[in-house]
Amino acid sequence: MKIVALTSLCVDIYPEKDKVYVGGNSLNFITQCKLLGCKDVTVIGAIGNDRYGKLIETHLDKLKISRSKIYKIKEPTASNKIYINEDGDRYFKKDSWNGGAFDAFRLSQNDWNSLTDSTILAMPAGDPNLKELLNQRNENQLIVIDFLDYLGIEVIREFIDDIDIVFLSGKEEMLNELQELSAKKGKMIVATLGAGGSVAFFDNRRYYQEAIKVEKIIDSTGCGDAFQAAFVIEWYQTHDIKKALYKGALAAKKVLSFIGGVQ
Repeated sequence: MKIVALTSLCVDIYPEKDKVYVGGNSLNFITQCKLLGCKDVTVIGAIGNDRYGKLIETHLDKLKISRSKIYKIKEPTASNKIYINEDGDRYFKKDSWNGGAFDAFRLSQNDWNSLTDSTILAMPAGDPNLKELLNQRNENQLIVIDFLDYLGIEVIREFIDDIDIVFLSGKEEMLNELQELSAKKGKMIVATLGAGGSVAFFDNRRYYQEAIKVEKIIDSTGCGDAFQAAFVIEWYQTHDIKKALYKGALAAKKVLSFIGGVQ
């Protein structure tokens, strides 16, 4: 199993706490894969030649994740200002996101060629490299795309033919339509529902997993990325959807107990 995450690397800035943590969908995802025991993991992306970029490099070195595909470009490392409400749920303001190096970075053809033997490729749907990833993929790869909570079903419809597992932060009122889309396209769709747990659609069946109780939610940042990493690994190894949902819930629970997407 060779897992590659592309290309969302950033730092999460908590203005109210005067703290900065490494983050980004791809960094969070690949970190969780490494912590879950996967040895062959790679992250591809770009950072700036700045102190935020150095934080990301230090984090990867600490976990012994290769930096050979981390490029330094003449843009600031991407950053996201995160605010937390009294329930531990994160929220953003209009000026929260600074895309910097993430928005500017495009993989070269040599980068794409280096991925041909990868078994799992994971990317957020807002990545500017998404269309090229789906064009460059091969039939032996499991393509995992996170549509987050701001890209609707119509965007999923646009890309789903070339995706194997669709993740999104969903709502109850979307579930019937998601099941219909999954059945029509023959694809796995997994929706996380916050305190409502999670649900997976496959072969026109619906699989539910309750959220695992947490004594106190500290910060919801990164819990979706942790869920996805654990789900994908379990699904790839066993093809047991119920077990994959449970492993995802366990991973999300751990992340809810601390500030930031990864420790």
